[in-house]
Amino acid sequence: MKENFLHFIWKYQYFQQSELMTTKSETIQIKHPGFYNYNAGPDFLDACILINNIEWHGHVEIHIKASDWYAHQHETNNQYDNVILHVVLHHDREVIRNDNSCISCLVLEDLIDHQKINNYEALLTDSSKIACKTVIEDIPRITKLQMLDRVLLERIERKSLYILEKLKANDRNWEEVTYQILAEAFGFKINNSGFQRLSSIIPARLLRLHAYHPLQNEALLLGTSGLLPDRHSSKDPYVRQLHQEYNFLAHKYQVKDKMMMGSEWNYLRLRPANFPTIRIAQLSCIMSQIPHLCSAFLHIHSKEAFYRLMDCTVSEYWESHYQFGKVSPSKNIQKLGKSSLNSLIINVIVPLQFAYGIDRSLDKNKEKALDLLESIPPENNKITRLWKEYKLKNSNSLDSQSLIELFNNYCTKKRCLECSIGHHLITKVKTCKTVRLNSIDT
Repeated sequence: MKENFLHFIWKYQYFQQSELMTTKSETIQIKHPGFYNYNAGPDFLDACILINNIEWHGHVEIHIKASDWYAHQHETNNQYDNVILHVVLHHDREVIRNDNSCISCLVLEDLIDHQKINNYEALLTDSSKIACKTVIEDIPRITKLQMLDRVLLERIERKSLYILEKLKANDRNWEEVTYQILAEAFGFKINNSGFQRLSSIIPARLLRLHAYHPLQNEALLLGTSGLLPDRHSSKDPYVRQLHQEYNFLAHKYQVKDKMMMGSEWNYLRLRPANFPTIRIAQLSCIMSQIPHLCSAFLHIHSKEAFYRLMDCTVSEYWESHYQFGKVSPSKNIQKLGKSSLNSLIINVIVPLQFAYGIDRSLDKNKEKALDLLESIPPENNKITRLWKEYKLKNSNSLDSQSLIELFNNYCTKKRCLECSIGHHLITKVKTCKTVRLNSIDT
């Protein structure tokens, strides 16, 4: 058993409540179990407990064994001086404060329903990607919906806080931050770090200065990326033009010594349309054609409006090339496809609008972001396909994002105790379905 299970038992008071006694035969009445502490220090803060009819206010510390107090060296940490109750599963020694007084101790070993322990251990030891897969269909619909709503907000808020941290680091320059998160998203996971670095070297303000000279923007981005072939070994007129523009601009803005290495970019298992050269050309096109990026993105109210906004055609060279010097067999109009545009809505537009709503206390922006997410078709990936086996709804990207968050941050990390679905399974009485769940231990 892990200690966090005891935290769960104490937080929700899932143990026998009548005639509680300490190891010293003191009577206990729990008026408030305290607030769970997510930081360093005692496990529960500001509890209120009657011990021998005397009301105590202070903290509660929880361990599997009482001796863990000393194993964790709490006696040397003054944060634990105000612990009023030590809650343990097994009592193997007394714990003494620095003033030589004994900390009252409550032993849970005989107070917890063993059915809850069995259910918890069954989930914990299940080797499946989704521990509750055999019983999830029998979970009340309201329980599943509550959890999915919760994880959706957790996911969007986490992405929004990432944007707000960038906002702080960029002196509250919303335009710069919008460009940075757009550039990072243009990596489409495989090249995120490359685009992140590129946008930190070439800021949005430089690209806006040269918006009327698209070739200069391409030169700045492609030259800095390290993907531009050597000028002397290339006979390509376009490459020579880029070198000429880049050498002038790199000297002017003092960015040549920050140039990236071509090896920082990934091509492995990428379709040509996703090659970093194409994506950089597309980003350059967008930055040239949409001068006020943040304002434009904040006003997006539908996926169709975003599709129209991003209808940017790359320069003529990239209509017939995927890489420098390599001609494509057929001419291609290198525009972002709908699946890529939907990904940008999910990972850029929605978090940006939500972050702006948080920053300016505008609930309408948050609502608009959620409505926009709901209008996007469902994502189709290995995680959403896995959930489909268990008949969880995936009607749009709002559902998809919930399912991805639940799997990545709860199922794979075995955070069943913090999940409403896991909570329900651990605390339910035995049924024909939970027999199968518990059979893992037998």
